Amino acid sequence: MDDLLPALSHHHGLISIFIIDNASTDQTPMLCDSYIQAGHALNYIRNESNIGADANAVRAFEHVNGIYGWILGDDEYVYDQTVDTIIDTLKSQQLALLYLKSEPCTKDAIAQKKPRSQAVSYYTSNMEFSHKIGIYFTFISGIIFNKQQAMADDMLCSNIRYGTFIPQLAWVLPLLKQGKNFASSQACLIAAEPNNTTGYKLFEVFGINLKLLVDTFLPGQPRLKKAILSSSMWFLASFFYGNRGNFKHENPKTAFDQAFGELLTYRWLVRPLLIYQNFLSKLCVKIICRFRKNVLQQA
Repeated sequence: MDDLLPALSHHHGLISIFIIDNASTDQTPMLCDSYIQAGHALNYIRNESNIGADANAVRAFEHVNGIYGWILGDDEYVYDQTVDTIIDTLKSQQLALLYLKSEPCTKDAIAQKKPRSQAVSYYTSNMEFSHKIGIYFTFISGIIFNKQQAMADDMLCSNIRYGTFIPQLAWVLPLLKQGKNFASSQACLIAAEPNNTTGYKLFEVFGINLKLLVDTFLPGQPRLKKAILSSSMWFLASFFYGNRGNFKHENPKTAFDQAFGELLTYRWLVRPLLIYQNFLSKLCVKIICRFRKNVLQQA
């Protein structure tokens, strides 16, 4: 916050800041009060009880009172000039979605405060944008969304799915479907705390739940659905043979079948590679996943 507030102050009147405290048990109320007493324009809202991550994200969305919204997690770090880049980009043209690339948050990277490229890539095709961003469009802190456009969807509020751990797709996917202009930073402008995935099942969330949401919000969009599910499939495949950590108690094969069974690539290539768990299948999956990840990082 100490690094973010000075950057926000340069754009006084353009940005409203809401802190949604989900009934924290730490010193968050006192800390926020100290910032307010110091003269920072913060809007502090505290839930009477913990309403869960999904409902809290939706509540943050509801408090967006401008054209654009950015729901930033409490474990993300925003690099210098990032806010300036966001404002300049959104002023240049109206966008449906602006994606900010991220990297693992390390003390060394933060301490360096090295200048980062502020270049932005623009897209007028949701398919091209989806191919460039891949599964990372599900990262809530990495997406700035046009709430004004999202609210044009009358079915938005009734279709929000709680308990998915990715409720933000209720507005991100309609914007991806209907939007005309998109953009992505070319460099990593935010950092995320690594391995902060306690509390949900990886294969269920980015497999079964993602499939449910794309079916709900992208009817009549077979190419877009296929691109999203394919990206998620390879993302999850990288964990199948890798270090699954907190996800070792899941049954990934069941999740894969439910989420990606309609994809020919899954049925003819990925599923056999996951079933025949030998050295060659493991090597093949790792090579393909590493190649795909490198392509996304360079996009």
